[in-house]
Amino acid sequence: MAKDGLLIYVCAAATLLAGSLSGFAAPADDNALADTLAVQSAMQQAREHLLRSHPREAVNILHRELGHINGNPAYLALLRDAYQAAIKELQLAHQEAEAQRYVKWLAILEPGTARERGSLRSPPKPTSVSLPGKNPEKEVRAASAEPSAPKPTVVRASIDEDPFSDNRADQKKIAGDFLHRAEQEFSQRKFAEAGRLYDQAHQADSKITETSHERWAYCKLFRVVEILNHQESELRGQGSRVKNQQDASSLTPDRDLADLEKEVTEALVLAPRLEYGRQLLNEIRNRRRRPDTSVVEYQDQGRNAQGWFVGETTNFRIYHVQSPELARKAAEVAEQTRTQMYNKWFGRLAPNWNPKCDVFLYPTSQDYSRATGVPTSSPGHSSFNLDGGRVMGRQIDLHCDDSANMLTAVLPHETTHVVLAGNFGDHVVPRWVDEGIAVLTEPHEKVLRHLVKLPGFYRNRQLLEIRQLVHMDDYPEPRSVDAFYAESVSLVEFLSKQKGPEAFTQFIREGLQNGYEPALQRYYGFQSFAELEQHWLQYTFGDRLSAAPANHTQ
Repeated sequence: MAKDGLLIYVCAAATLLAGSLSGFAAPADDNALADTLAVQSAMQQAREHLLRSHPREAVNILHRELGHINGNPAYLALLRDAYQAAIKELQLAHQEAEAQRYVKWLAILEPGTARERGSLRSPPKPTSVSLPGKNPEKEVRAASAEPSAPKPTVVRASIDEDPFSDNRADQKKIAGDFLHRAEQEFSQRKFAEAGRLYDQAHQADSKITETSHERWAYCKLFRVVEILNHQESELRGQGSRVKNQQDASSLTPDRDLADLEKEVTEALVLAPRLEYGRQLLNEIRNRRRRPDTSVVEYQDQGRNAQGWFVGETTNFRIYHVQSPELARKAAEVAEQTRTQMYNKWFGRLAPNWNPKCDVFLYPTSQDYSRATGVPTSSPGHSSFNLDGGRVMGRQIDLHCDDSANMLTAVLPHETTHVVLAGNFGDHVVPRWVDEGIAVLTEPHEKVLRHLVKLPGFYRNRQLLEIRQLVHMDDYPEPRSVDAFYAESVSLVEFLSKQKGPEAFTQFIREGLQNGYEPALQRYYGFQSFAELEQHWLQYTFGDRLSAAPANHTQ
């Protein structure tokens, strides 16, 4: 991904982010399959959350896949139901301020709702910049010309509104003025100001913006692009002055990216066919996963008696015979992965490691195999010594035949193994957990290579029963390794999405100590492995489950 080209988003709407994201895209067939599975799974999970009276969890799950639904009316109807249930729950709990977020979203799907449920807040005033490039109105008209998704029938009698009141007439006039000005500003390509006026028109009369959804959505996306550009510009300008991790993270805090993700989600609710909205959503999510960019203190220690050049950071010691630049980069990736994994899976700052983790970078796979005895087909491995839950030694061995893949996938994978070691008391990390979490550290397209194989493994009865997988002490026989990896990744992803990554590792820790079935009940509400398996199968295969074999185990 280009360092500078990635940062310039104020281009034509039709090509927004297309170039910068192309390096991350999986093959078209894989993407289509993954999107279909994700949408079906999101709807099923949302229905289950609604049945359990957890509407906000249902909303969160449905929001994640909005970029892939292509205006699916059933999906939008389910999202509307989730909004309504969440509003009711929050209002009963006297959490009116929180309820207004859902009122705002519901008003987009169901015009008129905002006036019945409460007033809406105006968005923050955006920074105004010009938008060079092609004409966005053409793209908006193209999206508008496509058949719109059927709207749900709404029958409502409101005692809060008097259709003959002077106040209502005044509000409609005010809304009309705002909308007229918004359309003028949009036609003059003043999208930041137009977006603010569309918001105000919608607040005055939520029905008046029904014919302006695509233009309003474009303005929302424009505002998000402005903020992303500003953040990246500020980061480049201050990069030389960043001294520590806190300084670097404060430039683009994750909470701000979460707000931007919500803004794009709202735009996609307004106009699901605006393709570049989905591309922008993917870019924001990539940024939220982006490695920490803080400065890693790296000290070159020179050459040791064995002929290795040695470099050190706070937690890693790099042995290499390659260029100092590659060794330094490997040290940065290792430190950043370590910080991210502690934060994601354990919710805490990473303690300094003593002893440090030794990382050996071999020039070729043959050098790697001769030194370690591991076959040349392996890209690398990690090892550690445990004594009563305390890690007494850590080591990662890698080869540099493909240095780009080593830095982006293999090193983060193996570093994650080292992070997990010692974090479950005196227990060894279960194999399915160890590999499932480590694979999820890799780039998305590499994760998909495992997940897209699941339907075939299921049809051929190569998957294990969940109970059997969870209790495995070691890897399966070689012919079953691929199925084991795919199933492990999918199960870890499923459980960590249910309650979050921290709840997942807490569940594993308690399961190792006191048994998995009581832990399943406590953390996920599943009464048995059979119930967990049923929900996982539905999450993974959705409607295609009925066409698959009834018994999926060997």
